[in-house]
Amino acid sequence: MSLIPIVSSRKRFYKAGEISKDDRVKLVNLVDPRRSANKAILMDKFTEEIKGKHVVILVHGYNNTFEKICDAYLRVSSQLITNKVPHDTVVGYIWPGGTKKLNYWPAKRRAGQLSKRLGKLLTSISSSASQVDIIAHSLGCFITLNAMKTITAPVRNIYLMAAAVGNYTLTKGMPYANAASKADTTFIFKSKDDDILKYSFPFGEGGDNALGSTGPVPADKVVDNALIIDCSNHPDPIKHRSYSRRTEIFSFIGTNQTPDNTPGEVKL
Repeated sequence: MSLIPIVSSRKRFYKAGEISKDDRVKLVNLVDPRRSANKAILMDKFTEEIKGKHVVILVHGYNNTFEKICDAYLRVSSQLITNKVPHDTVVGYIWPGGTKKLNYWPAKRRAGQLSKRLGKLLTSISSSASQVDIIAHSLGCFITLNAMKTITAPVRNIYLMAAAVGNYTLTKGMPYANAASKADTTFIFKSKDDDILKYSFPFGEGGDNALGSTGPVPADKVVDNALIIDCSNHPDPIKHRSYSRRTEIFSFIGTNQTPDNTPGEVKL
């Protein structure tokens, strides 16, 4: 649970503001992620290790140190086990999303630059693994959906949590419709209690509202494989940074692996 392979597109594996020339893989102890303890793995060996396995890939958002990412990935890994979400292996992906305030625009630019590289990685993993699911958060949904445009191997489910992309982008004919349709099911988690997406996203995106705040607009024209999960109005509000901590979200995932009611919307 705590020892997982992490694939990094960060310069020198850890540098939060710069892109590496090549992706690198290290075996990381999420409980104690000291850099000296992380063990490098050759990419070919990594691909061989996941052969025939059900892999869940985690993609973080922007403005996170390596240590914070490890904390979040540890929580998600534990949630998958506790809530009996089917998988054999968890793989973390990290990209240079920065660590400073007002870093959204440079982080988004780097995310766009890395989309094809992540697409190649997803294709490589999907070609080797038996099944692949992707759990992405915030701006990690942006890089994931752009990467999905380029994949040439199947992905089972993608889970978009607090997605920092425009709320119109998954409707039919829009930029990410084809990308989302490449998965068996696209789960869209939305919460109107998401403070970051409600206020900061429109400021950064020229007034657009976020998919993770309002859900797709118009909802009746969302891609056919989409299931919208409304996480709003909880007594303990589900905010932007809440997702990895919320057992009810992963309990839902564990019991809705192949939903029969897509497209549609359900209340968490």
